[in-house]
Amino acid sequence: MAFELLPSDVQTISLLPETDLADLAVDLDLIPEAEIDRPALLLEILPRLLDLAAREGLPFSRWDQEDLEALPVHHRTALAEIIGWPPDPASMLKAGAKVYKTYRKLRTRSQIPLMLPLLLPVLARFAATPRNP
Repeated sequence: MAFELLPSDVQTISLLPETDLADLAVDLDLIPEAEIDRPALLLEILPRLLDLAAREGLPFSRWDQEDLEALPVHHRTALAEIIGWPPDPASMLKAGAKVYKTYRKLRTRSQIPLMLPLLLPVLARFAATPRNP
């Protein structure tokens, strides 16, 4: 089953400055084209962001609690399983706070902590979508 962006996903990324989206891509070792196709770039970013989450976790702060609670349970559970964390928002926030501190100390220019709240719904839905092996 191929993952498809919803109109709300496209609307969300259309609100982001291109430079922020390009910087996020660079954080994930992607080189964006000179002319950015936002939906196509997001579809390239999602698997890399999920791989990073599996390796390092995600940088959550206390302000992400409502975003985590708003996720459908099966999306949040799928994301938590990939990361290796318990799926309840409190546990995800606690573990994510440790990752967030690392970003604040060592990756001060990273777009990931800034963009994660906007991308969390689509990332969690992507995590819950079956992929071909």
